[in-house]
Amino acid sequence: MTKSYHHGNLREALVKAAIPVLRNKGIVGLSLRELATSLGVSHGAPYRHFRNKAALLEAIATTGFEALRDICRQAATDFPQDPRRQLYEAGIGYVFYVSQNTEIADLMFRPTLPNREHCKALQHAANEAISSLTAIIEGGKRAGVFIQRDTDDLVLTSLSAVHGLSAFITSGLFVGTDATQELITALGERVYATLLQGLEVTAP
Repeated sequence: MTKSYHHGNLREALVKAAIPVLRNKGIVGLSLRELATSLGVSHGAPYRHFRNKAALLEAIATTGFEALRDICRQAATDFPQDPRRQLYEAGIGYVFYVSQNTEIADLMFRPTLPNREHCKALQHAANEAISSLTAIIEGGKRAGVFIQRDTDDLVLTSLSAVHGLSAFITSGLFVGTDATQELITALGERVYATLLQGLEVTAP
């Protein structure tokens, strides 16, 4: 039986269905035609939403940056008076997301997307993710918790720390690729503690 989708629903369904295919078969094994078959729609239906496979990959990468944006925003919401905790929760959330969604992270951070610089939605999502972390850093500076250094430098340093840790985890360096949540959290706390020593204002 052919499934029916409300207007706009098929796009989301295609993105969701593509992620496990990427995980199991990689980019080469991803096919719009096969996704259409799995969803019970015509082979031409996906092309109403994505001009080609590259456009679908861009949409998947966009969801990754949107997830990171939401992680930062949630941390700021949950701990409005504690910039240190905001930064920790945003960072450990980043590490867990990337380590648990390596197929999406590959699209987000590696040059696998042709013409990615021309995808406005992808660029917008990436900018929003960075802006959400920037807001945490700037909030900490206003509160007198973080040092009065260039915000962009502090954001870059923070991102480099958590992204580097995520890369080590997903590649199996320092810990196995089957590392438990407890071990990843412990590593995150160690990196965060060291990072914070460089961010915090020290007493005169």
